[in-house]
Amino acid sequence: MTDLHWTSAFEIVERLRQAGHEAVIVGGAVRDRLMGQPAHDVDVATAALPEEVKAIFPKTADVGIAHGTVMVLDPSPPVEVTTYRTEGTYTDHRRPDTVEYVTSLKEDLRRRDFTMNAIAIRGDGSLFDPFGGEEDIRRGIIRAVGDPGERFEEDALRMLRAVRFAAKTAFTVEPGTKTAITAHAASISHVSVERIKIEMDKIWLSGRSGLAARLMQETGLAGQLPMMGKAFAPGNAVIWDRLGKPDEPAEGWALLELLGGEPDGNPYKLSNKEKRAVREILTACRIRSERQLSPMDAYRLPEYALLAGARFAYLTDMTEEPDDPAAVARMKNELPIRSLRDLAVTGNDLIGWYGRKGGPWVKEWLANIEEAVVTGRLMNTREDIKGWFLDGIESER
Repeated sequence: MTDLHWTSAFEIVERLRQAGHEAVIVGGAVRDRLMGQPAHDVDVATAALPEEVKAIFPKTADVGIAHGTVMVLDPSPPVEVTTYRTEGTYTDHRRPDTVEYVTSLKEDLRRRDFTMNAIAIRGDGSLFDPFGGEEDIRRGIIRAVGDPGERFEEDALRMLRAVRFAAKTAFTVEPGTKTAITAHAASISHVSVERIKIEMDKIWLSGRSGLAARLMQETGLAGQLPMMGKAFAPGNAVIWDRLGKPDEPAEGWALLELLGGEPDGNPYKLSNKEKRAVREILTACRIRSERQLSPMDAYRLPEYALLAGARFAYLTDMTEEPDDPAAVARMKNELPIRSLRDLAVTGNDLIGWYGRKGGPWVKEWLANIEEAVVTGRLMNTREDIKGWFLDGIESER
């Protein structure tokens, strides 16, 4: 997100104003601006109806027209423009059953989750802050807009969002809001695992997973979610504290499985890439809990998995000291080959030397050669491999 997004948003606000429509910048971008942080989205809200927005801006896309949102493509970068609205009941604890357009900015802000997200910036840069969000940001407080119970009944995911914002900012959840989370914790089960995963990904990357673990345990959210009740048990909070700020969410998911794994596996619908990363990290952790890393471990597993797995073994008291990242990197860099493709010979070479039809034996011998080269028992040259292979074949006869 760059200053260009803000420039684009302010231009859209001004053009809507010139056309006779009230418009402001709203949402997380305003919160982040007040906190001195870069914004990830800059959104505009307006009293203009979607068709009026489209009449003013010829280049648009109907990204959420059912809920009053139009993507304005020019000026660029694109900005989402949403008509002021109020929302009906949420029978699915996720989306409103009905949406009603309104002309009141305050009514639009009233439907939002937390006061820190219910602040608007006018075109002249002044704030419209009817619920005290700026003061709550200054005091480091996460407070629901209006009745917190109603906010969480509307969308149960907001409870986990409160945890995520706490982890991101180190703010304190206001007592009334926290009490309401505890009272409504069971309704988190109505939220899809896909939406929960998105929030947890951000929690893992916040650098404050321990804070989140404590808050979820205290409010009862952890006990309502697979694996988290066990993984976020009070005795594990210090482990989550020491997780730090991982490079990828997969590290958080791997630690969750290590501490709270279930027989049926992880239900949070990780991508295939994430599943592989979790397997690799847990494999490295298991190896490191039993012995020192070997060259074959360094060959078979990526560096991030070796480091994360070794760190997990240390965090969970399976090893007495963490591995030195420089030593692990050195072990990887000193490998004579990085993959089977780096071998100086191929399966066809083995077939030619042996004079036998190909079959499973070729794969088995390539694996033998691969391991011998990686562990330093065999030089990766055509001549050395040929002699070693033929001697081995001869000894099998």
